[in-house]
Amino acid sequence: MKLSVITINYNNCEGLRKTIESVVNQTWRDFEYIVIDGGSTDGSVEVIKEYADHIDYWVSEPDKGIYNALNKGVAVAKGEYCNFMNSGDCFYAPDTLQKLFTQQPTADIVCGNTFLTNGELKKAQTEISMAWLFANSICHQSAFIRTTLMQQYGYDERCRIVADRKFFVQALVQANCSYEAVDVAVVSYDVTGLSAQNPERSRLEYARVLEELIPERIRVDYAKQQRGALHRDTAYDRLFAELRNRRYARIVYRFTHLFLRMCSLFKPSAKFVKSFPKSMTED
Repeated sequence: MKLSVITINYNNCEGLRKTIESVVNQTWRDFEYIVIDGGSTDGSVEVIKEYADHIDYWVSEPDKGIYNALNKGVAVAKGEYCNFMNSGDCFYAPDTLQKLFTQQPTADIVCGNTFLTNGELKKAQTEISMAWLFANSICHQSAFIRTTLMQQYGYDERCRIVADRKFFVQALVQANCSYEAVDVAVVSYDVTGLSAQNPERSRLEYARVLEELIPERIRVDYAKQQRGALHRDTAYDRLFAELRNRRYARIVYRFTHLFLRMCSLFKPSAKFVKSFPKSMTED
């Protein structure tokens, strides 16, 4: 069996239905489907039972959070690769898996493109380095990961938001696993999810992960490299650095957020602001 598709859910029956339908309607069928529910009470179990003939394994019981649920799915997976399609997220089209696997990928981690539900397209990064992972992340719904690799590392359940990012650093940097990008639209990604709605919390948690995994002298170098690549010492960058130093960042953030929300009424390209909270927490 080539693939195990794993869906986790808790009290999101409508999102779960959309996800299940996107999975069971795939034209390529060399996969098993696993659904891990956290003991939902909103009708999710009834939705699972409705599609039970298309689901190879499911359970509904209390768990210890998102990554505990994902690890439970990995523990029973039998496919060569795992894909995590959380409730609310959907495969982009019925022929998504057909397009991806007819390319016969062989890497340890294969990644396709991500369509955000706010209309933004994120193409798979063609080359992955520590410098890139320092400031960016792979959408794990768009990733296909060797099951043996997932079973070796798993997701760190101490993390609340960024255990998937930690896994990619461990697998791609520390273990030097192979990676391949494919130009296939994989997922329509729900931007109302936990990590998308908590960018500041995600940033702080990821900083702690990097402290754990990467020696300080290397982290300092990557921080300098990032600043050099992204901030060319322009007046724009110096202004916002000074705003943060003088602790005006929160009020400027709020005004900017409001301004962009108003712009988004007329310019679709500004709708990305909806994935950010209305206020930020100071460092």
